[in-house]
Amino acid sequence: MTRSSCLRPWLAAALLVTGLGLPSAARAQDQVVSSQALKSKAQVQAYWTTTRMKNAKAMALPTLAGGPHPMTGASAAEVTGPLVVGNSGLPGEGPAELVGAAAAAALQQAAGPVPQAHAGTFAYSRYRLFPNTDSQYTRFPYSAVGQLFFTIPGQGDFVCSGSTVNARNRSLVWTAGHCVYSPGIGFHTNFLFVPARHEPTAPLGLFTAIQAFTTAQWANTGQFEFDHGALVMARGGKSGNSKIADVTGFLGFLANAERQQQFSDHGWPVGPRNRSQTPPGAQFDGLHHEICDAAFGAKDDPSQNGGALTSVIGCDQTGGTSGGPWIVDFSGVSGNTNLVNGSNSYRYGGPNPPENLKLYGPYFSDAAINLRNIAQAVPVP
Repeated sequence: MTRSSCLRPWLAAALLVTGLGLPSAARAQDQVVSSQALKSKAQVQAYWTTTRMKNAKAMALPTLAGGPHPMTGASAAEVTGPLVVGNSGLPGEGPAELVGAAAAAALQQAAGPVPQAHAGTFAYSRYRLFPNTDSQYTRFPYSAVGQLFFTIPGQGDFVCSGSTVNARNRSLVWTAGHCVYSPGIGFHTNFLFVPARHEPTAPLGLFTAIQAFTTAQWANTGQFEFDHGALVMARGGKSGNSKIADVTGFLGFLANAERQQQFSDHGWPVGPRNRSQTPPGAQFDGLHHEICDAAFGAKDDPSQNGGALTSVIGCDQTGGTSGGPWIVDFSGVSGNTNLVNGSNSYRYGGPNPPENLKLYGPYFSDAAINLRNIAQAVPVP
């Protein structure tokens, strides 16, 4: 597969202003579509009553028929664009980004050698964020992960997961494409992000969206290889006037990296799990931050076209976890750590186990880079 360079910031801004889209020479998978006018902050906050949030349905993880289509050999297509590392930051710290050799050096220094031992095993451990207190949920980097509420026109209210990520406008939430856009329906509405949501309070306040984005491949053909979504958030929080990164901090961003990584997978699963087939622990209830620790397992070709492949890890989280971040080098410090390098996207229907013990997500390639570049260029007054 050929590659294209990532969008320059000034070009991303120009495209947003003119509405012309990407140049015709750009690959289709690098194209981005955006929502038009979204509802105002006041309208969305008035819509999301306590009852509506309680009754929002878990966005079911898309479940594909048949079995996975693993590709592990050298002939499997890969994207080979420039490595991009955006730092993570505490509230008040500034976003920065490195590309190419500088990014590789920073990543090596922060995380050490890339792990190689666990591919193909799908082993994982899962735990609930503890202690179960507001002070733990609001502690960085957990504070940057939360629940995303929205309405699908004609279908009702739903909830996914998402996270605040590195962006120049300090206002970007990353999630799954299917959490912001339904092919055949269009963009969702009434977006409300609740970082660090806890049983079921909002200790860091609420944030609504200015604009929503996804890839053209997801919008047009529903390809899970490009199941990326991004939201630019209005000012909000407890003060009502804070940029989200200044309240939650922000996770880093990693793209065009080696797949062989150890991931920390975060989400708010709501759908029940079969506890006779999954590890011990409390039933999922949508009120708790759940985490799976797992290594890269294999590549998958859900569209069976040999194109940009997805990745799979071991994890038993259920509906509601869609869009939750896969984080490399998850830690309690800022810098070239806490790097989002995947997100919960889909799974296969069976047999269960083992398929209910795996989660699949799109590889972060040039398509993810371009989506982020366009979204982070949106001004937030």
